[in-house]
Amino acid sequence: MIDAPKSFTPHRPEDRRAMLNFIGVESIDDLLTGIPKGLRLQRTLNLPDPLPDWELEKHLRGLAGKNATVHTHLNFIGGGMYDHHIPAVVDVLAGRGEFLTAYTPYQPEMSQGLLQILAEYQEQMAKVMGLPIVNCSSYDGGTALFELGWMGCLASDRGDAGVLYADSIWPQWKDIIISHLTPRRVALDTVEHEAQSGRLDLKSLEDKLKSERPAVFLFQTPNRFGVLEDIPAIVNLCRAHGVRVGMSFNPFLSGLFPTPGSLGVDFASCEGQPLGIPLSAGGPSLGVLGCKKEYRKFMPGRLVGRVADIYGNPAYALVYEDREQHVAREKATSNICSNQAWCALRAVIYLSLLGESGYGRLAKIIAHKTDYLIKQLTALPGIERGHSGPVFNEFALKLPKPADTVLDALREENIFGGLAIDDTPHGELLLIAVTETKTRQDMDRLAQALKKVCT
Repeated sequence: MIDAPKSFTPHRPEDRRAMLNFIGVESIDDLLTGIPKGLRLQRTLNLPDPLPDWELEKHLRGLAGKNATVHTHLNFIGGGMYDHHIPAVVDVLAGRGEFLTAYTPYQPEMSQGLLQILAEYQEQMAKVMGLPIVNCSSYDGGTALFELGWMGCLASDRGDAGVLYADSIWPQWKDIIISHLTPRRVALDTVEHEAQSGRLDLKSLEDKLKSERPAVFLFQTPNRFGVLEDIPAIVNLCRAHGVRVGMSFNPFLSGLFPTPGSLGVDFASCEGQPLGIPLSAGGPSLGVLGCKKEYRKFMPGRLVGRVADIYGNPAYALVYEDREQHVAREKATSNICSNQAWCALRAVIYLSLLGESGYGRLAKIIAHKTDYLIKQLTALPGIERGHSGPVFNEFALKLPKPADTVLDALREENIFGGLAIDDTPHGELLLIAVTETKTRQDMDRLAQALKKVCT
């Protein structure tokens, strides 16, 4: 029997010697002379011996089994990422080898399949947004929202025009806006929300539109409290002061209400993770970005268009590439060139499976379950709504105990009870998310657990 080596390296001793001789040193240690001896490890690494495949798999399963996930716990955490059902066919189709590639389809003659998928994604998301121009994706919802702000600045005829945004967007998205726009010397300011309703303070918005005359106003609906904003009122105020409007929204809202484009917004974005993309410890995700036709030249990222080949046959290709980094370099519309084409693929498969009627039915299911859980929880002693405004798929509660204490106790019951909100001037809140995956028994279980914890 041949003894198997305990480790594998592609370099034989004679290979290493040849390389050392070529560069003129005696040993590998000679390559490290620039590192002080006190900082060098003087022993072998403390690593266990290698394991056979079956033992390694068992060991890794044991480590993974220590994790608490949405598959082991009842989950009501939202905050921008949501636990939706993903049909098995999404994984099957998206896992095909021809789609699992990082290749960018710069050569249309090689990539008609992927280009057609991306074109269909643009068309489907254009219906969801009610806007004619949608790009092939950006990193995530926060990146897409920041890009709306930058598009507004590019479209402005005043070089000093800033970006005004609601203070009720996700905190992590605020960080993205500040991180990307501050170095570009874009003036930033926020508009407060009403403590009672949770909605944007329209009087504060009007005052700042008058005094600051920003290039664009950005807001989110549902906002970080789950509250739906008054979109027509916001659009009308901005129009009256000549300010463009950018809105981030939950994509399922279009299954219940008029689309952003039909309500008059100039730019729209959303976090596309709910559309067939699993929760996975921070990513990957999907930023969806749309605009009116007159702002197409300011759109970041890739656009796919219908063209014809040399024989006149219908085909697809990347279009308006003079906006992008690989052509425009430092003059590109965005300093973020990469996109999330595979996540966009998952979204278009997911949307195709739902269809328009299924999309609307799913949105209604989420709305009804949200209403049911609110009624169950606010019937408990000491628990009340955090805000009076209308909500969708997420809502905030005031509790008789600190939210973190309640969440710790719920975890003992194998329940992820939501997210604590402790950074507002109006007191601590518990944010709870509801999706179609939560049965009535699941929601009743949360209610019973909260009753036990809070009394």
